[in-house]
Amino acid sequence: MTASMAFYADGNTTVRLNQYGTDRTPILTLDGEGHSLAVSAFARVPIADRLQFARELSAACAEYVRVLEAHAAALSDRVTVEGP
Repeated sequence: MTASMAFYADGNTTVRLNQYGTDRTPILTLDGEGHSLAVSAFARVPIADRLQFARELSAACAEYVRVLEAHAAALSDRVTVEGP
């Protein structure tokens, strides 16, 4: 089974997950104006290594969200204290 899931981060950036069932490794892509990122693995890479990489990438992304939320809260506090 092949499937694709996408969302648009902004007007110019698309994040897409392409799934191919058990036939192929999934591919994660981020495409935007002037930039592109694809995350995939060759079939010759052991599945344990692919899973470890995906877990580390996921943890890094979760940490990025945590830090970005803290940054946004600090900005929000600053606007409240300093005014618009």
